[in-house]
Amino acid sequence: MFKRRLDQFKHENVGMFDLASIGITLALAIVIGYFGGRWIGAKLGNADIGSYIGFAIGTAAGFIEMFRSVARWNRKMERMEKQRQDAAQQEKETEEE
Repeated sequence: MFKRRLDQFKHENVGMFDLASIGITLALAIVIGYFGGRWIGAKLGNADIGSYIGFAIGTAAGFIEMFRSVARWNRKMERMEKQRQDAAQQEKETEEE
C-alpha cells in the first residue's frame, strides 16, 4: 500500500519538480555558456568576443529547455484532464445502467 502511494506521489509531482528547476537550469546554462565561450575565445585569441557568444548560446539553450519543460507540463496536464473526463464519463455510464 505504501509503495503504491509513493509511486502515485512520484508520478503526480514529476512535472512540478521539472517546473521548479527552470530557474536553476536557466542560470546554469547562462553561466556555463559564458565561461565556456570565454575559455574557447581565449584559446582562439579573443576572450571578450567568446564570452559574448557563449553568453548568447547559453541564454538560448536555457530558454529552449524552459520551453521544453513547460511543454512537458502542459502535455501532462492534458493527459490528467483527459483521464478525469474519461473517469467521469464511465461513472456517468454506470449510473445510467
